[in-house]
Amino acid sequence: MRIRLSLALFLCLLSFGFLPAVEAGSSANDFYAGSHKVDITPLRSVYMGGQSLDRKSQGVHDPLSCRALAMKSGDTTVVIASLDVLGLSFIDVEAVRSGVPLPKENILITATHNHSGPDTIGLYGKSLSKRFSDFPVASGRDERYMAYLRFGAINCVNGAIQNLQPAELYLSQSNQWDLSRNSRVPDSLDQTMAVLRAVNKEGKTIAVLFNFGAHAEVLKGKKEISADFLGPVYREVEREFGGTAIFVNGALGAMVGPAENGKKPESNWESMEKYGKRFAEAVILTARDGWRVENPDIAIKREVLKIPLQNFRFRLAMAFGLIPERSADGRITSEINFWRLGPAWIVTVPGEPYPA
Repeated sequence: MRIRLSLALFLCLLSFGFLPAVEAGSSANDFYAGSHKVDITPLRSVYMGGQSLDRKSQGVHDPLSCRALAMKSGDTTVVIASLDVLGLSFIDVEAVRSGVPLPKENILITATHNHSGPDTIGLYGKSLSKRFSDFPVASGRDERYMAYLRFGAINCVNGAIQNLQPAELYLSQSNQWDLSRNSRVPDSLDQTMAVLRAVNKEGKTIAVLFNFGAHAEVLKGKKEISADFLGPVYREVEREFGGTAIFVNGALGAMVGPAENGKKPESNWESMEKYGKRFAEAVILTARDGWRVENPDIAIKREVLKIPLQNFRFRLAMAFGLIPERSADGRITSEINFWRLGPAWIVTVPGEPYPA
């Protein structure tokens, strides 16, 4: 049995796969899991990320959150945290890690790539005019909000660690043929949904972590803060299982978005709710079919690397201070990670990935 799972992180793609259960680890370490979630909804109007420039929020439809799953085997503790925002820079990720008493390679920070949240990158701020609306004249990042976000993420990760308890791990996958579409390369899709569920010794769910590649952008261009379709997904999955529902995005470049009957859903609240419930149903059915992993051991490896920055607009944005990264040699810093969790492996690769 071989299961492939792709998890996305802005500026890092995570590939998550399962090897045969017979390879579930050579040690008999007890397994622990803990989860936590923290509200990271902006407390004031902010520039919104994704879609168009110069789009300031006008209220909140539903909250944004940071959601984390901590896992421990033997002396090794790792955490995956997902935030309902467009993306995070390497600088922001490192700042969050610095507030957690774990080695940096033991923490993965991801973004759902939500287009109805704050501009956490800096590319969607004030535009000069409608005629020159494709490049901002000022950063869209609100640094007070970013400090609030980092503080919330640190608390979320530490909370998940503090909530560690003896647990069992279940893995499952399914094929979802009508949840996503590639608007540019229709035949290029990864439609595998994979689910990791941690359950305590009393049989109560600690967390349900699920992966599927799709932009969180049913709501195109609206001005209310929202987690997009993930709002109803979180609600329905937690209603079914309890615990913390955690979404980690997959290969969504090219670009891959939500689908209904093979077409793009309408951009309204009703359509978002409908799609979110369909997505949640797929997660629930997949999770129910999970197979237990006996006492998974954990192995990790991280490599920091410098990547040449070829995109002229990104280089211009960097030169004008629109984004937080700086580079003296035309390269940006990112990372590659490899984790093994019993029969499961996780690999991170920089970029908003093209499904291949």
